[in-house]
Amino acid sequence: KLLSFRRKVRREAAATRAMAKRRPVIDRAESSWSVQTIGFVCCRACRYRRFKRGKLASMVLVPRRVLRVWFDFGASLGIVWELMVVPDTFLALASAFASVFIFEEYLSEMAVNLNWTAVSLMLAFPLQNAIREAYRRREVALQALVEFRATAYNVYLANVVWDWPGAETFNGRAEDNRPREEGGVGLKNKPCNIALPPEHKDRVRRLIFRILDAVQEFLLVPRAGHARMDYLCGRDEKRQVLEAQELGRDAIMKLLGRLHRAVEDLKAAGMPANEASRINQYNMFLVRDFERLWSAKTYYTPIALRAMLRVVIQLLPFFYGPYWLHVARGDSGHKTTASMLFALAFSSLISLLLIAMVNLEEQMENPFRHSGHSNRDSIRVKEEIDFARKEIAQAERDLASPWHEEVHFDWEIVGRRDDENSSESSFDPEDVDPQC
Repeated sequence: KLLSFRRKVRREAAATRAMAKRRPVIDRAESSWSVQTIGFVCCRACRYRRFKRGKLASMVLVPRRVLRVWFDFGASLGIVWELMVVPDTFLALASAFASVFIFEEYLSEMAVNLNWTAVSLMLAFPLQNAIREAYRRREVALQALVEFRATAYNVYLANVVWDWPGAETFNGRAEDNRPREEGGVGLKNKPCNIALPPEHKDRVRRLIFRILDAVQEFLLVPRAGHARMDYLCGRDEKRQVLEAQELGRDAIMKLLGRLHRAVEDLKAAGMPANEASRINQYNMFLVRDFERLWSAKTYYTPIALRAMLRVVIQLLPFFYGPYWLHVARGDSGHKTTASMLFALAFSSLISLLLIAMVNLEEQMENPFRHSGHSNRDSIRVKEEIDFARKEIAQAERDLASPWHEEVHFDWEIVGRRDDENSSESSFDPEDVDPQC
């Protein structure tokens, strides 16, 4: 992939130079000089590589500090817009506009400068605590998932790598209980005289992959815990969710139990009891981590709290109608078009901000939602499970390599700069970002 990336950059740079060469009014020297000059100015103005941090870090083109501020600010506006533009927004805006016009039309004498203590007690504190608790649950779930992944990797290595003393040499795993005179590897000591099947490592790998598949499918099941599921409109949905979760749990627990039986094959082939006990401990860790994932998937923050927040946000503008009148009229008591527009905008802004915070809490309520533009902070389940598969596949490919073999990193092979001659301010026309 790194070689392909480098070739792609070079092809794009060559294409840029070729386009410059086809211009009839510019000769070859001027074309090369102009392309390098434009590339130098563009690279220095837009992005740069951090060569001082190492060759791996130098593969990343980062924006300049001045542009970073504007890029982040623009992206922040987009994120806030996505949080605000939800179905609840239209109800909140209708309440915000209606409250101002109703009080202006029918209760115009009730203009009062209210304080926001009630809003802090009824909305701000409960909403803040709900968001904090949702993020805490996300961290607990993420910790359980990464521990599950790490334990699965070690279970695989223990089943395919660990060896033990045989009858004559340290080759207990390879002994096939056949005499050497008959072309075998060697006899085993009784009573553990059952040869380990050669396909044992493939069986364990396929079993762990199926466990990872089942865990991924289980974690991506839609969550329960919605207020609608306690009533007629959502009871079927709740029943289907619970059935899917139970099916996933049964499959995972059955597969995890088979890992213990795989250890029994190792014990029958002569693996010492202490090492077999250690592998079974790893299997127990897998079960424990899955139970933590189960609790994070099936238990939620209080449904009543979230229901109260939704209702209060819709009703709040009507209870603060006298305050919107005070904002529109000011201390002088005279209303203008500009003051009415400002009162409408202020009432809408409060409702929109509260809707955005509730939407943020709802997104984090299920930490295992499918990653996308609207779920930036949720756990990337598919990516995390794919990491586990890639780690096991890489370990299988590396089994034939000696552990002391020298390792050359891909970025060291592809890299063209020496550390002592590299700097963050150095320039190479081929390092120009094609988008610039």
